[in-house]
Amino acid sequence: MSSALLEFTSHINGKNAKVQVFPDRLEWTKAGLSGGKMLAGAMTMGLSMLATGISNKDTEMIPVKAITSVTSKKGMANTTVSVITAGNTIDFKIGHGEADRLKKTLLQLMAG
Repeated sequence: MSSALLEFTSHINGKNAKVQVFPDRLEWTKAGLSGGKMLAGAMTMGLSMLATGISNKDTEMIPVKAITSVTSKKGMANTTVSVITAGNTIDFKIGHGEADRLKKTLLQLMAG
């Protein structure tokens, strides 16, 4: 398994995510609260939450070969890098310097 070329934290769809860029893919993991675990915790007076916790980790991945375009839009506090595939667009909100590195890295990987 190869090591990550880039690693950063981004705001994706309202949640912070740990993002990693590998030579063949872009992966991110978002941690969030699970409604089902919270309901089970309420029903068991918190005992199930002690055993399992209340957070879920959602992991997503895009193969580099599926990326059709990469765009960026600079804002006041950060830059939004949009990774576009045939069926979806994912927006990564990150610092200006990280955004430049991300865009350049993805474009180089797309070019082969």
